[in-house]
Amino acid sequence: MGNTTLNGITIHNGSSAVINSNACSKSSSLTVIPLYLNDSENTNVFDFGGTVKTINLSGGYIADTVAGLKTWVESLEGLQQGHQDVDAGAPYEFVDDLRGTINVKVLEFTSTQVQAEPTRVTWTIKLVQSSTNA
Repeated sequence: MGNTTLNGITIHNGSSAVINSNACSKSSSLTVIPLYLNDSENTNVFDFGGTVKTINLSGGYIADTVAGLKTWVESLEGLQQGHQDVDAGAPYEFVDDLRGTINVKVLEFTSTQVQAEPTRVTWTIKLVQSSTNA
């Protein structure tokens, strides 16, 4: 896996920033209407809403100092500032080997630090692919 960045923030470089898991799902907005007293081969399925791609990443980050770790965590948390619209600079550019460059918004970011390792966090982030006009 090569370098992976989110809006210029390195989340994988193979040394201090590592992605352990990179999972992607694409789901459809289908409306499922089973027919009363019928079996599944008679179920009506309508596609009214297109698809949604969600990317779930998890990994670890090691900084040289506690201040450096804080800066990295705050840079990722800052992407999720309450209004991820075009006026705030979103959608963000996500670049990785599997997908190339795509536009995303941040659904969730979690970081966990343990006392024994003050300059290291484990993290998870959930992204959703986004158009450039929303």
